[in-house]
Amino acid sequence: MQYRKICLLVLLLSVCAATALAQQSSKPKRPVKNPPQYPNIIDLDNKDAKPGATKQADADNAETQQAATVQVQADALTKAFTIIAEELKSLSQEVKALNVRQQLEIEFLRMNRVEQRIATYENSLRPIRERIAALEAEDQTLQQLMTREALLAQTANIGTFNRDATMAQVRYQHEMRLNQVRAEVERLRGLEASQVQSLEIYQKLSDEIEKKIQQAEDKLRQFETSKNPASEQPAKPDTDQPNSHQEK
Repeated sequence: MQYRKICLLVLLLSVCAATALAQQSSKPKRPVKNPPQYPNIIDLDNKDAKPGATKQADADNAETQQAATVQVQADALTKAFTIIAEELKSLSQEVKALNVRQQLEIEFLRMNRVEQRIATYENSLRPIRERIAALEAEDQTLQQLMTREALLAQTANIGTFNRDATMAQVRYQHEMRLNQVRAEVERLRGLEASQVQSLEIYQKLSDEIEKKIQQAEDKLRQFETSKNPASEQPAKPDTDQPNSHQEK
C-alpha cells in the first residue's frame, strides 16, 4: 500500500511540473527596453548572403588569384627570356670578337711571311741589277774600243806587217766579248723581270693583308664600343649648376 501511494505521489508531482512548464512557455515575451542593435547592423554570420552569391564570389576570388599568378609567371618568364637573349647576344659578340682576333693573328703571321718573301726578292734583285749595270757599262766601253781611233791606239805598239788585219782581229775580239755581255744582260733582264713580277705579287698581297688587318681592327673597336658604349659618349655639360644670370 505504501509503495502505491509513493508512486501516485511521484506521478502527481510530475504532472504538476509539466503543467507549470507549459504555462510558462505559453506566456508572451515582454519587449526589451533597449535591445542590442549590433546583430542587425553587422551580419556576423553572413545570414543575408545568398548561397549562390557566396559561391560566385569565391569563384571570382579564385579566378582573380589564378590570373594574378599567371600574370606574375608570365612577367617572370618574359624577364628570364630577356636576360637569356641579352646573354646570348653578348656571347655571340664575344665569339665574333674571338674569331676576329684569331683571324687577325693569322693575318699577322701571313704578313710576316710575305714581308720575308719581299725582303728575299729585294735582296736577290740587288745583285742582279748591279750586275746588269756593270755589264751595260762594259757594253759602252766595248763599243768605244771598236771605233777606228781606239783600234789604232790599241794596235799602235803592236809590231805587225798588216795593221788593218791586226785592227780587224782586235775588233773581232771586242765583238765576241760584246755579244757575250749582251747575252748575259738579256738573261739577267729576264731573271730581273721574273723576280720583279713575283715581288709585285707579294707587294699586292701585302697591301691586301694590310687592308684585312685594318678591317679586323675596326671590327674589334666596334665590338669594344658596343660592349662599353658609355666610354665613347662625350661627357654631358652639368646643367644643374646655375649660370651667372640665375645666381644674380
